[in-house]
Amino acid sequence: MEILARWAGCAYCDGPAEELDHVLPLARGGRDVAANLVAACRDCNARKYTHTLACWALFGGEIPCVCGT
Repeated sequence: MEILARWAGCAYCDGPAEELDHVLPLARGGRDVAANLVAACRDCNARKYTHTLACWALFGGEIPCVCGT
């Protein structure tokens, strides 16, 4: 994928770029466009799930998150 090729590693932890993540999740109104996609490792992508980036980062990528998901 072109977006994965642009990233040297995970946007969140510098691990391997394995999957695409929607910065603003589709479940929270994000769009499926290149400007809303970054490369992520499987672990960060799974932990971020449908959290907003601001909420997820507030807790260092760990749950509990205050955004209600």
